[in-house]
Amino acid sequence: MNIEGSFKNLYKKMDATSKTRFYASRRLKLHAKASTYTVVFISLALIFVSLLQAYDLGVNIHSKYTSLVQVFAAIAVLVYSLLIDKNEYAALSEKMYSCASKLGELKQRMHPYKESGDATEEKYNEFQKEYWSVLELYETHSSNDFSADNLRARLDMPEDYGITGRKKIETILDIYRMHVLNFISYPLAIIPLLWSIKWLWLG
Repeated sequence: MNIEGSFKNLYKKMDATSKTRFYASRRLKLHAKASTYTVVFISLALIFVSLLQAYDLGVNIHSKYTSLVQVFAAIAVLVYSLLIDKNEYAALSEKMYSCASKLGELKQRMHPYKESGDATEEKYNEFQKEYWSVLELYETHSSNDFSADNLRARLDMPEDYGITGRKKIETILDIYRMHVLNFISYPLAIIPLLWSIKWLWLG
């Protein structure tokens, strides 16, 4: 591959990585909000059930399952609190956004060389070294799955990846499927708890 081709390939890689990190930042920020709101909701539900017991309200409040609901809620609060602490969604989201911004700046500086044909091997090595330095500076946990974020980035680059027609529809469906699996833990905790409270209170 000649130097012009190498420049374009590196620019394409930077562009995809930048967009992937940007979408990852948005996803992780949503995780931070969803996990926090879930903990708040479950805590309020736990308090509400206790109030129903204290004031003897609710059709089934004296059921033996009341204690089971309270134990489930208490465990759920503990589990989600530990997950928030372990995954550090908010901090990782900021890290992803900073990485995307740095790569965006690097792309802007590299773009004139890619388009003008003034690329040299020395400049290529310089940009490549800076690219890897940015990635090392904002190294992320390997446990994070960026598959959906990368697919969204590729959809934004049709000139490079040519995702159109049926393939585009399949890619969008894959993204939705991965996002559903990624966020399904929140409704799985909230929906049964909502149903349980409704049963305890209204029957």
